[in-house]
Amino acid sequence: MMNRWLHILHFACYMTVSATLSAQVSAQMKLWDRKYRYPKVNSIEFQGNVPSLSMYDAIYGHGAMWENEWVGFRVYMDHRQSIDLYGKKKAQMELDSTNFYTTDEQWRAGYGEDILFVGGSIGAGSFRGYEGGKPSFVDPVKARGQLVVKEGPDTAIVEIYAHDWQYKGQTLQFRQRFTAIRGHREVQVDVWVEGCPDTEVFATGAQKFESASSGFTRENGLVASWGSNIPDKEGHPDRVHTLGIAVRASAENLVEVREDELNYLCLLHPVRGHMRYWLAVASDLQQTGGFHMAEEWFAWVRLNL
Repeated sequence: MMNRWLHILHFACYMTVSATLSAQVSAQMKLWDRKYRYPKVNSIEFQGNVPSLSMYDAIYGHGAMWENEWVGFRVYMDHRQSIDLYGKKKAQMELDSTNFYTTDEQWRAGYGEDILFVGGSIGAGSFRGYEGGKPSFVDPVKARGQLVVKEGPDTAIVEIYAHDWQYKGQTLQFRQRFTAIRGHREVQVDVWVEGCPDTEVFATGAQKFESASSGFTRENGLVASWGSNIPDKEGHPDRVHTLGIAVRASAENLVEVREDELNYLCLLHPVRGHMRYWLAVASDLQQTGGFHMAEEWFAWVRLNL
């Protein structure tokens, strides 16, 4: 009898370790190709006077992407540099197959899809300037680009940057790094700015949703939201996606938290030109584990982020 229980315990431990080891992260960026080959590239840079839609459409998926086993991310290759989200039904790597453009066949086979309508909001932890009491884009610039620093499988790193960003009469050099680590839901976000004093103010945060939106701000630099929206209003207006977003700012960079019409915001200032915050998201699509109510999500966020 004892041997039987030891065998069961050994098997359970093996399954736990195997599940942990199978978790991974990945990153990619692909070019739009009229021959439908979509070659992967490590970096791309555009002149600042290139129209935003031209940059946006030059990348297959509209920007560099990264994913963990629960969710996927992309950062738009345009003046917004907004972070968009991809929810998954199952714990697996999907973006190399779907590229954020899930087909009906893939959807029926259990793949996820784009779950967020960003609109004019700050999206999921996008970085912004802060002017006139509201977030502003990293624009105008002399040039902007994106690069995949590390594809995975244990760590995935994506960077975006801008040369000669004109911000409040200053010329800034801007770089932002997203680091995803195997087995971690949260993404570490680092931002470097050169050309401004450490008293300058910038913004990030979590957007509010189109329906059933709830959220909070905390003075320690934590903001979070939960709600529902329709990302594909033309193709699939019947698909309502529910999700959560949370951001926590590093204490040394935090100026204050505040709420506006569209967002729960963290205002930041650099320390020796550097800012750091963490981003975590969850999709109601996740069939095993995950979060399916605002209270569940907010409890996890307060404990873990």
